[in-house]
Amino acid sequence: MTSQEDREEPGYGDGEMTNGTEGAYLLLFLKHTILNPVTARDLEHMKSKILSGIELNSPSRSKRKALRIQEPEAPRAAKGRILPRELQFQQQEGGGLFYGNYAPPDLPPIPSLQYLIQDCSKPFEKQLTCSDVKDDQCRLSMNKEDVENNILPLLRNGENLNEGIDVTTYDMAGNEYPMVFKIWATKIHVLTGGWKTFCKDLGLVENQDFVTLWVFRHVDNGGLCFAIHSRRLPVFEPIKKKRPIRQNYH
Repeated sequence: MTSQEDREEPGYGDGEMTNGTEGAYLLLFLKHTILNPVTARDLEHMKSKILSGIELNSPSRSKRKALRIQEPEAPRAAKGRILPRELQFQQQEGGGLFYGNYAPPDLPPIPSLQYLIQDCSKPFEKQLTCSDVKDDQCRLSMNKEDVENNILPLLRNGENLNEGIDVTTYDMAGNEYPMVFKIWATKIHVLTGGWKTFCKDLGLVENQDFVTLWVFRHVDNGGLCFAIHSRRLPVFEPIKKKRPIRQNYH
């Protein structure tokens, strides 16, 4: 006999669910819920099936295509043990790479900044790591390719990454956090300073939290600014961020 508790599990009745809208509402309701690994895997399986048939229409009516998750064949470790499948970030056309069926707007959706954004980068996303949220390290490191494509073009003469650039970072409520954007060991680009406070205020955790970043120049003072949005997903391991390799068939 099936108990009431079983019926309330996110994966219950997955085989009978034919309405994608119902599934989407369920996923939306659970987006901030911390799930155990078994339930999370069941929910991720259901989500992948639902999202595979959904196309995104961007509010800006851009030509950005829907995103999809690609699951390659599970690799094998020593002694034939099968490793967990590796979900990849993928986008078919333009912009950054984002996990899942997600397409952020071109500008940060913060009402108080509506008329204060001058030049702005395209958004890009990062899954938080242990070192991003750990107290004794706590800095946001950024992928070199994302920095080169989205941040370096906004820098001005006299701004020295080795010395650090003072920046203002905004959360989605418009709260300001003074931080420093700099490069460590000539290769690692990081946000430091107020990042630790930002992290604690938003309760960010490793692996499950994904942050979307926009970088822009402030209209009033020309200062370099970051806007950061976070979303929590039922992901409990790091996901390798790889662009798919196109194969030519003859």
